[in-house]
Amino acid sequence: MHIPKGTVVAMLTPFDDKGRVSEVEVRKMINFFIAKGVDGIFPVASCGEYTHIDMAERKFLIDVVVDEARGRVDIIPGSGATCYKQSIEMANYAKEKGCSGVVLHGPYFFQNTQEVVEGHLRKVAESVDIPIFLYNIPFFANEVTPAMAERLCSLPNVVGIKESSGNMINVMNILEMTKKINPNFRVMLGAEEIFLPSLMMGAQGCMTASTGVLPEFVVGIYRAFMDGNINLAYNLQMAMLPIIREMKTVNFPQGFKEAQSLRGIDMGIPKMNYPTAALAKIADLKERLKLLMGSVLNTYFPNEELKFNFDSKMAKLGYPGPSYEPANIKKYNDCTMCGMCDGDRCKNGSQKVAGSAEMQSFSSGSQTIMGNGDISKEELDRIVSEVVKKVISNR
Repeated sequence: MHIPKGTVVAMLTPFDDKGRVSEVEVRKMINFFIAKGVDGIFPVASCGEYTHIDMAERKFLIDVVVDEARGRVDIIPGSGATCYKQSIEMANYAKEKGCSGVVLHGPYFFQNTQEVVEGHLRKVAESVDIPIFLYNIPFFANEVTPAMAERLCSLPNVVGIKESSGNMINVMNILEMTKKINPNFRVMLGAEEIFLPSLMMGAQGCMTASTGVLPEFVVGIYRAFMDGNINLAYNLQMAMLPIIREMKTVNFPQGFKEAQSLRGIDMGIPKMNYPTAALAKIADLKERLKLLMGSVLNTYFPNEELKFNFDSKMAKLGYPGPSYEPANIKKYNDCTMCGMCDGDRCKNGSQKVAGSAEMQSFSSGSQTIMGNGDISKEELDRIVSEVVKKVISNR
């Protein structure tokens, strides 16, 4: 089993002027990251504001990233949700798209007991066939403790953890406790400030937003460490700290998005309604970041420009509707893509429904509708009646 490691971008999400995922800017981001030498990309991330977009848009984002990356780096989407059903759905979708794994945090919103949190993670892991990185981010979701990681790392597809608490004690305990169970378990840092110290203690990489904002520094730290040049890795780690502090002075993740935009990517309008004072603070931050980032880049990477020069990119995929299923994805071999069910009706191959797009002709006299599969008018009326009842019951 291939297990990703190294420098992984926890990807911010650019939005267009309508507040939708910007396909063009996402494609630019992917090529920027890859040009800078990252090892992987983590879309549908918490810093990518996945909670602001619906399931269809999350799948669409995965599609764009996978399509543009073209197998050049690992793609490890987020599969976080408030319940295991949605996490399983996202993990299965990532599997269909050929992703290298998924990132799974504890359920969020409700404060669950540790037993329930671990049960959620175990249920997802045992229900899918794709490598899983657990994700501890106690700021936003129920905590994944070192003890949970120790117990869950015995599952064959639980291959690592993204540790984002910023707590070095957690890092050390996870490293020590999981190594005894699974020596190949990957501990990936989610807190940029302690990347180098964690590498020195045995971590195998990171998954951070700063990897996308300042890839030269994060990739530089990792490569210098792997080459045994600890002094260079130390200097790069220390040089990043003031920028990270600045990005965190405004509402998360807006500071990171302002920094990302300075690299030449239009991140679009915020999803949150910021008051005038907050917008002024953000604008002031962007000017400070421009000076600070330009200065440190010039010091350590004098041949690198702050604003990356992109080849023009175009949108290729149609924006999703409320229940996004790409035309080339079928849940079952005999599915006619009619859109009239969630796939369960077709599971045993007993139902074939012709949707409006497939209808070739209608003959009321013969009581038959001609399409990809022939069904009687009575059968169609029955199906329509069931759909109406389902809609009414879900109101």
